[in-house]
Amino acid sequence: MEYRHEHGRIFFVLIVIFCISRAVAGERLPLKTYTTADGLAHNIINKIVHDSRGFLWFCTADGLSRFEGYAFTNYGTQHGLPQPGVNDLLETREGDYWVATSGGLVRFNPTGRPESVAARARAHKGEPLRWERPPFG
Repeated sequence: MEYRHEHGRIFFVLIVIFCISRAVAGERLPLKTYTTADGLAHNIINKIVHDSRGFLWFCTADGLSRFEGYAFTNYGTQHGLPQPGVNDLLETREGDYWVATSGGLVRFNPTGRPESVAARARAHKGEPLRWERPPFG
């Protein structure tokens, strides 16, 4: 008699687990695919970065795309990037952006023009660059 009782409990537990797993498996999260038709700079994405301001940055084969939740803003060679291929983006603790392109590393200001490390060196007239903290710290 006790064997049947245990068998019934196991069956009940299996039914509950099955029902819960079906309910969880049935939940679908919204998923949207973005392409150049939606404003993305290029369909080949090298890296996606989420910054402290809430933007998503897409490092693409043809520039940098910033996504504000509804639309893209694109930055490319016409905005001062040395090459169109963007490989990586890093935001420092101070909120500066550093962009690694196929043509070199630039400090990037989305409201201004990117500034290459070489241009900064020229601006200091041969003085060595001095960082209060490492730029990538």
